[in-house]
Amino acid sequence: MIRVNIYKKKQDITKVTIQGHAQADDYGKDLVCAGVSAIATGVCNTIAKKGYIDQKMCSIELKNGNIMIDVLKNDETLQVILETLEISLLSFEDGYHQFIKITYKEE
Repeated sequence: MIRVNIYKKKQDITKVTIQGHAQADDYGKDLVCAGVSAIATGVCNTIAKKGYIDQKMCSIELKNGNIMIDVLKNDETLQVILETLEISLLSFEDGYHQFIKITYKEE
């Protein structure tokens, strides 16, 4: 199962962690894993391309297939990018709840 933790302070996303594997199908045929990976990678690339990492406003850690996005300094555009990730992952959870679980945590 893919486990997503979304940390919020008030309504702002402060951190997102994504870990695990959907195991919805054989390796190389798992569309749930592929979809979540594509969405998360796209968001990470957008954050990097927009300069949030260079400006030390956000950090991204990719380790053993797991992703951690940590907001170091809040920004309205960064929040929109992270909300896009949240909404996309919620859509996956709606359709594939047996393979992905999203948990919210308050900071």
